[in-house]
Amino acid sequence: MSFITAHSFIFNGLNSADFGVTIGWIDSQADVSANGLNRELKKTACTNKTKSNVYGAETAEPISFHFSIVKEDGKELTRPESIKINRWLTSSAFPQPLRFNDCDAYPLHYYAVCTQINDIMAGGRLVGKELTFETNSSFAFSGAEKKTFVITETDNCFYLNNSADTDNGIYYPAVTISTKSDTVVIENVTDQKSVTLHTQKLKADANGNKVLTLDSEHMTVTDNDGRLIPAGDLGWDTDYESAVRSGNKLDYIYWIRLLQGMNTFEVSGACTLTIEYEFPRKAGCL
Repeated sequence: MSFITAHSFIFNGLNSADFGVTIGWIDSQADVSANGLNRELKKTACTNKTKSNVYGAETAEPISFHFSIVKEDGKELTRPESIKINRWLTSSAFPQPLRFNDCDAYPLHYYAVCTQINDIMAGGRLVGKELTFETNSSFAFSGAEKKTFVITETDNCFYLNNSADTDNGIYYPAVTISTKSDTVVIENVTDQKSVTLHTQKLKADANGNKVLTLDSEHMTVTDNDGRLIPAGDLGWDTDYESAVRSGNKLDYIYWIRLLQGMNTFEVSGACTLTIEYEFPRKAGCL
């Protein structure tokens, strides 16, 4: 069960076991109060009615973890060991992957920053460290997945199931497109919306393919080198429109999204699509 039963954890690509420490509890017990599942009602004060006007609920706080680490052999931490651990835990000011090695059949990870390190002293000796990790979300995340679909004129449909635990059921993936076609249209038939991409102005790679990535969550389009592509180079200008199966024309940009459940896609223009996602889970901190 996450950090409560885990002996080690991986943060920013490094395993705590590599530093000779294990998760432990010193004069304390597991604190699971900041689990990201507590919500607050958004409402107005009401003095002359029996009910308040409620405008929905929002998460009160992201997930936080509080636990200690000690040496696996029970000995004190030396100064060089302490410095090495401190350097690792403070190596980034931005959220990094945090995963607990709990041997659970359903692995989860978080994105966190180590915001507090307190030395634990006993008899004048450094015997451990008390840590606080603050995440940037009220969700845990399942393992990152990547699915690739080769689109041809005769095989231009694919299906993708969205089981994300988002509040509205909608998830925004990252989609990488590799194509020799001048125009690619991607329609989410389930959502009844599409996006049209004109690639004539994009530079081709050594194989003649033009590669671009649509990051729907952050609303960016980048090339194969990670550089932002100007909207005008994709044909996203005042004359833009995109067709959908129903025959309607859309004059706004559709950032590809997955509705809850099975999504059906239809693509015009030969290409290879790679869709990346990691579904959020309402698992709390357990």
